[in-house]
Amino acid sequence: MRKPANAADRPAPSFLTAEQREALDAALSKKRAEQPAAPAAAAGLGGDEGGEAGKPQLGKNPHREGIKTKGDLAHDHHLNRKGKGTGRVKKGGGGGKYTWGSQLVSDGDETVDPNDPNYDSGDDSGRAVSFQEERTTQIVVFKKALAMLLEEYYNSGDLNEAAVSLQELDHPEFGHYFVKRALVTAMDKHAREREMTSVLLSTLYNEVIAPVQVRKGFMAAIESIEDLKLDVPDVVDQLSLFICRAVVDDVLPPSFCRRIDGPPGSPTAELRHKCEVQLEAKHAAERLARCWGSGAGFKFDETKESIRSMLQEYSSSGDKAEVRRLLGALAVPFFHHELVKQALLLGMDTPSQEPFLGLLGLLSETAEISASQMTKGFQRVADNLADTELDNPAARERYEDVLKAARAGGWVEESFTGVPTTPSTPGTPGAQLNGTAQTPVHPNLQAFKAAALDIVREYFDSGDAAEVAVRLSELDEPGFHNIFVKHSIALAMDRKDRECEMVSVLLPQLTPKVISADQVALGFTRLLAGLDDLALDIPGAARLLELFLGRAIVDEVLPPRFLAEAVPHLEPDSLGLAVVQETGTMLSAKHAAERFDACWHGGVATIEALREQGDALRKEYLVSGDLMEAETCLRNLNVPHFHHDFVTRSLLTAMEDDASAGKVLGLLKQLADSGEISQTQVAKGFARVEARLEDAALDMPRAPELFKQFKQQAQEGGWLA
Repeated sequence: MRKPANAADRPAPSFLTAEQREALDAALSKKRAEQPAAPAAAAGLGGDEGGEAGKPQLGKNPHREGIKTKGDLAHDHHLNRKGKGTGRVKKGGGGGKYTWGSQLVSDGDETVDPNDPNYDSGDDSGRAVSFQEERTTQIVVFKKALAMLLEEYYNSGDLNEAAVSLQELDHPEFGHYFVKRALVTAMDKHAREREMTSVLLSTLYNEVIAPVQVRKGFMAAIESIEDLKLDVPDVVDQLSLFICRAVVDDVLPPSFCRRIDGPPGSPTAELRHKCEVQLEAKHAAERLARCWGSGAGFKFDETKESIRSMLQEYSSSGDKAEVRRLLGALAVPFFHHELVKQALLLGMDTPSQEPFLGLLGLLSETAEISASQMTKGFQRVADNLADTELDNPAARERYEDVLKAARAGGWVEESFTGVPTTPSTPGTPGAQLNGTAQTPVHPNLQAFKAAALDIVREYFDSGDAAEVAVRLSELDEPGFHNIFVKHSIALAMDRKDRECEMVSVLLPQLTPKVISADQVALGFTRLLAGLDDLALDIPGAARLLELFLGRAIVDEVLPPRFLAEAVPHLEPDSLGLAVVQETGTMLSAKHAAERFDACWHGGVATIEALREQGDALRKEYLVSGDLMEAETCLRNLNVPHFHHDFVTRSLLTAMEDDASAGKVLGLLKQLADSGEISQTQVAKGFARVEARLEDAALDMPRAPELFKQFKQQAQEGGWLA
């Protein structure tokens, strides 16, 4: 077993070998082949022949496919998007595969010489007109697609799907059209959609939409304010909130408001005044973060809490009309299954279920909750009924009574059986990983689950791994250790980085002395198989499991071959398969082991640790000059609120060493221009240095002079407001 966090012992920059990557590719290919063939019409939309689209590649994650990193976008112009030659003549006139050769007629892309006797100036204008017509068509098609994309996003709330859909349009130069359309569309809707739009722009910023395109989109909306006022009378108020919220979210620089210009008394001048007043107000950041009201209806946790409060108030008042009003105001028809689930669980815990039965019956009769959402809510309760029985022994009996009433009233779909869909527990007689057959429950299973949960919770409080080992050994149920692995990871996912790091550190200490490698593998396989259900309660479960799985392989808790061995147990279109594929991609990347070692940032990273990593990043850049690597390392630290300290220390480094000053300032400029470091953080870093100039001058007499030069250079370069 490898000692955790001993990255220096691994010489290989890529953790997976070529043979292991080939084995994983082969397993993924076989699993994808099991997926039913897409209809011919749908298949034809991709334009790929020969089935290339279905071929699995380590670099493409089905639940993230289509989103490109900044590095991908920067290098797109090197890529051949067709996969074959363009048919043009090679340099020097040569032929070759997929090229016509110089002996045939050229395709008309050659440079025209104005001095040629046969030169016709009309040809150039023809080309210009043709290009302009094509561009206009592209813009029209792009704008139509945006309307559908936004409507779907407002209905589903799926940020990842919106990002993928926008990326698939493959027109990053049109990003400003998307920004303007999103703003204008949201103005004509409710507060929920406006909040969703602000969150969407913050999410896509610098990942899918370049910062310059975001600023251009806001300016386009401002320039159209006169026309917008005809349809949206309060456009000035709304647009000012969108701008101020974007500034708070570091999507727009604070200096953006100064660019808003208009004659006195005009809507544009009024807009600038409102923006300046709101941003200068006391506690502006906290107030603007909630300028569209609560996140209920969009943010997962707040929506769940809103539903919980709604039902608790109903249990006291019995006012069904108020529940109907609040449910309609939430505008989350795709999340009504959460209300059904919570209502059923509350009903089980109260002496009488009748009030909740009456509420669900009314909402079903009025079609305010669809049969599919009602069925999904019942299914979620059924899947967790075994755990519910630990706290409420009568839960199963009461659930069956409610299910009978639901079937009699036609609330749920006719095909609904009420049988749990989650896999039965491996290790019990007749259990199947992906099966749905009911098997006799081991008499000690429920007791072990309860004990395992207690052990994990106590470990999160004490951090005593030795005590965990002792208590697991005392339970004397080695065949159930996979349940402990599964529950420890699932509990950590619903907490913070500290708990995730604690579990990642715990597993190497328990394996193989206490928990066998087979039981660890079985626990991870069960997590992968049930990930689609887990993601309903923990939206980021897929990404978190990628990190847990990669860290376990790096720590030698699992062998690299586990990725290929787990594939046959997963469904072709499941989230679990996507996690295996993405984990393989990350393990194949350069410095994968080091990055997985720090995937939870040390649990709770200290300021000193963050500074050390920032200093190491800067030193490596000064040696290698690799800007993309510097951006990646800074992004992986995942502390955007602490970037001002990186700016501060970089400026002090530049003052200490004249030879490296140019490269350090160049690094800060590139990071600011790319959006990795916001202008707010840049300004804060400069302010920190200015505040300590007197102390710095004791060791560096030229510090005030150098700081003045650096500040002027930054302002002239446009990366310091």
